[in-house]
Amino acid sequence: MYPDYDFSAVRAHLFFKEEDMESFKQMVDNYLSEASRLWAARNEGSSLLDSMTKAIDEVIKIRECDIYSYNPDSDGDPFLEKGAIWSVNFFFYNRKLKRVVSFRCCCTSKFAGDDFLAGALSDGEEEDALIDMDI
Repeated sequence: MYPDYDFSAVRAHLFFKEEDMESFKQMVDNYLSEASRLWAARNEGSSLLDSMTKAIDEVIKIRECDIYSYNPDSDGDPFLEKGAIWSVNFFFYNRKLKRVVSFRCCCTSKFAGDDFLAGALSDGEEEDALIDMDI
């Protein structure tokens, strides 16, 4: 259905069924804490987690879903992007509605998109290029 995401090489052992929404909530707390703070500041104190779960629930009814986390090897990750530092993947599956929602969050280096490091390192300025690196 989505030609950009080829799961033909993915093995079942890379998917883990979650007991409840707790692992998803922990992911938001752990990986998106700064984004959550910015969201709250810009949205009158509303919670990023509440906003995301409400949006997902409108589409798929979270309480009726099986929730899976997907922890791929870097070699077999169909979502892998250049410069990725980490990523988390969740699938919400509602059998009754016959729907799947894929939730992916990825952190990429701010230097990955413009080949900044490649240019800086070839100029012999390795130390200067890495001084202010924010990862």
